[in-house]
Amino acid sequence: MCEHGHRHGGVDSMPVAMQYVPWQHWSRIYSPEEGLQCGTIFPELNKPFYGKGACW
Repeated sequence: MCEHGHRHGGVDSMPVAMQYVPWQHWSRIYSPEEGLQCGTIFPELNKPFYGKGACW
């Protein structure tokens, strides 16, 4: 028990994950070649990573 009297069962009693998956609208899609290069056929999901790596 914690200091407030609540029982905590640990991580084994918690769900692994909760997901939210919205419906994908097929309004416009990339060509197979462009989709392969971008990693998705949906322009709305094309979110390139422009940050830095963690290694110094």
